[in-house]
Amino acid sequence: MTERQQVRLTVLTAVVVLAVAAAALAAVAAGRVSHRHALDRARENAIGAATSGVATVLSYDYRHLSADFKKAEGLLTAQFRKKYDKTTAAAVEPLAAKYKAVSSAQITAAGTVSIGVDRVVVLVFASQTVTNSQLSAPRLDRSRINVTMVRQGDRWLIGAMSPI
Repeated sequence: MTERQQVRLTVLTAVVVLAVAAAALAAVAAGRVSHRHALDRARENAIGAATSGVATVLSYDYRHLSADFKKAEGLLTAQFRKKYDKTTAAAVEPLAAKYKAVSSAQITAAGTVSIGVDRVVVLVFASQTVTNSQLSAPRLDRSRINVTMVRQGDRWLIGAMSPI
């Protein structure tokens, strides 16, 4: 092999190595960008689902409790639904019916605490207006709740609610 052929072979080898390295770096960068976009979508969708979901879970009217509870149950994971059913059956339903309670919740703010592609913890600030036969005027309760949102298929469901 002549000296000229050796130089060409060396240059060609260097170009191939650089091209492979550039392709590998581009693939890593694309993967990171894709993951970042997935996290951004998860954050946006989970906050939206938490905002509407928590308002639904905290709102009920003694005149149609079963319908209100059923609507809320559709927004919960199966595991959290069991806890919700126990709570509503033992505490909310009998007292709401007895005292003609109405609860209306609005979410005033929400933001993420932690983010994963399939699990997001959202801090929700809720204002809940409660009326019942024992109150002379509506009562406003404000609360902060960590809400664990879990993606199941293309839906975000409430997996846990922890007041703070």
